[in-house]
Amino acid sequence: MKNALFATIFILIFGCLCFVGLPWWSLTPIAALAIFMFPLSGGKSFSTGFFAGSMLWLIAAMLLNIRNAGMLSAKVGQLFMGMQSWHLLALTAFLGGLLAGFGALTGAYARLMFLPDQKRRRYNKYR
Repeated sequence: MKNALFATIFILIFGCLCFVGLPWWSLTPIAALAIFMFPLSGGKSFSTGFFAGSMLWLIAAMLLNIRNAGMLSAKVGQLFMGMQSWHLLALTAFLGGLLAGFGALTGAYARLMFLPDQKRRRYNKYR
């Protein structure tokens, strides 16, 4: 539980810092690094990354939508068969969540690949 909270905070803080000048996919290595540093299981790592990434992209999209009074999302929504603004915001949050979730899952599997002894020690400790 504590590692999930730390990983979420790490993803949110460094994800916000990377919105300035880095590409959109920079959230993936940030989530992978967060889960590599704060180890979680596969399912928990994906859900933690999904939650943090979706919140980060939702807040960023909402701030940009508010800044231009929703005009851009309304025009883009017309291109996609008349979607409403909130549909586009939800889709953006979902895509950001998938991006961070798969990055976090990659970090969890990389930790198992590069540090396999620590995983075994943790299970042997409770036997």
